[in-house]
Amino acid sequence: MIPISIFIILTLGILQTGAFKILVFFPMPSYSHQRAILSLTERLVSDGHELFVISPNAVPGLESHANYTYVDVSFAYEYFGDPDKDKNKDEVADLQTRFSKWELPRTCVAVASIARKEFESEAFRHFIRRVETERIQFDVAIIETWFTPFTCALTRLISGSTPIISMSTVNADIMAEDSLGSISHLSFVPAIFGEYTHRMSLWQKIENWVYHFYLTRAMKNAMDPAARVYFRDNFGPSSERLVDGCWSNASLSIVVSNSVYSYPRLLGPNVIETGPLHLKPPGRLPKNLQDWLDGAEKGVIFFSLGSNMRSKSLPVVARDNLMKFFKELPKGYRVLWKWELDGRIPGQSDNILTQKWMPQESVLAHPKVRVFITQGGLQSFQEAVHYGVPTVGIPWFGDQEFIAAKMVDAGVGAQLLPSDLYSYEKIKAALDMVLYDKRFFKNMQRLSAISRDFTAQAMDKAVFWVEHVARHGGATHLRPATADTSLFQYFCLDIITVILFLSSLIMFATYKVSRFVILFMISNKLTKKIKNS
Repeated sequence: MIPISIFIILTLGILQTGAFKILVFFPMPSYSHQRAILSLTERLVSDGHELFVISPNAVPGLESHANYTYVDVSFAYEYFGDPDKDKNKDEVADLQTRFSKWELPRTCVAVASIARKEFESEAFRHFIRRVETERIQFDVAIIETWFTPFTCALTRLISGSTPIISMSTVNADIMAEDSLGSISHLSFVPAIFGEYTHRMSLWQKIENWVYHFYLTRAMKNAMDPAARVYFRDNFGPSSERLVDGCWSNASLSIVVSNSVYSYPRLLGPNVIETGPLHLKPPGRLPKNLQDWLDGAEKGVIFFSLGSNMRSKSLPVVARDNLMKFFKELPKGYRVLWKWELDGRIPGQSDNILTQKWMPQESVLAHPKVRVFITQGGLQSFQEAVHYGVPTVGIPWFGDQEFIAAKMVDAGVGAQLLPSDLYSYEKIKAALDMVLYDKRFFKNMQRLSAISRDFTAQAMDKAVFWVEHVARHGGATHLRPATADTSLFQYFCLDIITVILFLSSLIMFATYKVSRFVILFMISNKLTKKIKNS
């Protein structure tokens, strides 16, 4: 009989077969950007893989797990979202004001400086020393797409030729997809930071093309130089070359969305749309929230602008107009408002309950919630769809206009631009429409059922592809030839040019021959006529 100790050792050895060392670089100090990778990390650790994670957020409950190494760069939150009077404004990505899609690149410089601060922190330097001392070799690296020059180059520095998976927490991986061969046809695929649907007019198509190239170029122009300076300053001038070719270095891209939240588009086999990864069974509500929601006879309006934009930053006029509408709601309706300051909102009526933080998924899962007023972030929209709650989107920046446009296009919500908040009439019209028109609820229930089909397999799908890339040392076998082509060739302009040239040449030759024959015949006739006369 096998001794129990040997049995345990053999069992553990079997369980660890196929386990990988996985490096995760996710620098963005924004909780909405972190939620997908936190959930994926938790699952990969539970599956027996060893995770090394550099991020502003730790996975709750994994801090002491033997297979989880966390590099804490949470200080980066000081430089993102809400500017502090003691901070240099050029170093802070201010997300408390409305800015257009054309102004979005202005945040890129601040975001690039945040990445440098994280990678120059003592926590990160300690991690680098550990990797060098222990000679840790990684099987795959999962990197946040926006920081590719930093994260890809650091992967090259500390782990050599480790295959890279680019991961996007918005509706497309615009920084990696083209170089992976999934070239966007921007006449039919709206830019994810724009305000159009997939059915655009001619002029909208033109603007969509121009904006896509403007944005991607601006992002690269912000990130590339910042990464080169970081490597030159910290690892010597020769290390700048680590940044070369990083934007086209991914083996695979994982996009934590799908066509339910955007629009169908053509993708190669190395771009994987999983859908939301962060959704979990809702937790139990705190008693005060449970009682408030249960006690609403007719229903509840849930108002939250997410983790970046805060309702405390709303202009006073906009806040007062919203307050007026809520106060005039019919008896039996209540409002739950995420309000980030202590105390009541000035002028707050008794049918409003405020709280600094809300367990958003648990609130949306409550059957009494009738409308969700949201900034239009992807994760918030995914949660609203999952729990079947119609929406009113108030987009401020980033992909929020795209999401709000999708809400309207899908018939599951309405849109209020920040400028509309200065008009009580526009607020009332939008909220009354979504609150009382049953079509919005019916459409959202249908979209929710579709979404749940995809969400049920989302995490398993993501895990499969991470393990696949790690197991095979990359995914060159999935790389289509379009990854190494130009737009000129992709749109067959080379073929069209040759066809037009040959057609023109044949037509020209035909013209010349025909002209020659006609002139010859005319000349011949004239000669005969002269002779006969």
